[in-house]
Amino acid sequence: MTDYHTYAETLYQQLLNMEANASGEQLFTYSYLLGHISLISSAQGSTSEEFINGVEQSLEDAFKVDHLEDADKADILSVWQQLNPAG
Repeated sequence: MTDYHTYAETLYQQLLNMEANASGEQLFTYSYLLGHISLISSAQGSTSEEFINGVEQSLEDAFKVDHLEDADKADILSVWQQLNPAG
């Protein structure tokens, strides 16, 4: 397994653990991120940096077309930073 896929799996599992203890208000944020992490983890890559860049690009692209409230975007990015403080 490459660093890309190992990192993807680690973040996915961390997010699942967070989701298991989430309030109803947080479920959307976690589900939204799980979808992006899952999508990008299915791609090919070799480094964790490639994975991080892929998720960040995916979020950026989605934010342009999804009709999310600014608060939802901020929550999503906040959780992403918690999962990936180096990003």
